[in-house]
Parts: sequence; C-alpha cells; structure tokens
Amino acid sequence: MELILVRHGGADAPVGTCVGCSDPPLAVAGFTAMQRLAAGWTAPPPRFLFSSDLRRAQQSAQVLAARFALEPLADARLRETDFGEWEGRRWEWVMANDAGRHRHWAENWVIQPAPGGESFADVVRRTGAWLSALLAATREGDCVLAVAHQGSIRALLCHALGLPPARAPALRVDPAHAVRIACRGGQFEVCYSNVPSFQWE
Repeated sequence: MELILVRHGGADAPVGTCVGCSDPPLAVAGFTAMQRLAAGWTAPPPRFLFSSDLRRAQQSAQVLAARFALEPLADARLRETDFGEWEGRRWEWVMANDAGRHRHWAENWVIQPAPGGESFADVVRRTGAWLSALLAATREGDCVLAVAHQGSIRALLCHALGLPPARAPALRVDPAHAVRIACRGGQFEVCYSNVPSFQWE
C-alpha cells in the first residue's frame, strides 16, 4: 500500500493564531495552492480519499476529489492537535497571559496537553489507530490519499516509521505539500517528503 499524505492549503486565520481543532475555512490562496497540487496528479485515481473532518481539510480534499470519481471520507482521527483553551488565541497572547502553563507545556509537549486539549502523544495514538484500520482495509498495490494537518501528519509519520515523537518538529510539512510513504513487507518507507507536487517513480 502507498499512502500519500497532503497537508491542507492555508487556512483563513491570522498569522500567529493557535489553530488546532478550531475550524476556519480554507483561504483563497490555500484553495489556489490546492488546485495547483491537484493538477499534478497523473497516476490512476487512488482507491480511497480520506480527510480530516475540519473545514480547511475537507475543502482541500474536495479540490482533489474533483479529479477523481471519489467522495472524500471524513475522519476525526485525522484532525489537528486540540489546543483546548488556547484555540483561536494568538500565541503572543498565550505566552504573555498564560505564561506558566505555556512554559510547562512547551517543555513537555509530547506528553503534556494544552489546558483542556490533548498532548502530541494523544495525536500519535489516534492517528495510529486510523492507520492500523487502514492497513486492515487495504491490500498490496492500493494507493490511498489523505488530507490532514501538520500535527496529524507528523504523528502518522512517527507512528509509521517508529520515530520518537520528540523528533516530530524535524518533519516539515508545508501547506498544500505532500508526503508519500509505502508499506512493503509490513514496514513503511518514505518515498518523498514535503513536496509541492505529486511525484511518480
């Protein structure tokens, strides 16, 4: 099975805002970037097209779906990290007005959730459950496309590749960029990472 993970296009939210499970739509520029990405798909359609259930991901998936006779399957397990009480706040505000809790979270973010939210370890667990279910539902040779978020894609990669979650920040995934991994003999390998267009061997 080959799994292509796509980070949604840019969201319509101010730069520096904490946007995890809050639900802004796709920005105009994000829509254009997704159209550019979709135009580069030259292979046969994927067997499945999945999406996070958040608007910016679903709207991005609809752009890709226009190239295939597929309806995106929304799954909440592909959501971005839930930052709880900090959702929708500017990070500057959080650091100035909730400094103690932010400092504790920043030092322990793998296992420490944001107030009222979830930790990165929680995200690894829920995305890992999605990936396990996907492996059970697919067969060798299948291609699956999934539109998700920076945090959930990083978590999926940590789970699939057996990376320590603390390494996640080193895995760059820009908006409207793709990561392609393949499962061969029960082991995942990276085919390409953080590219602005689909690539085929």
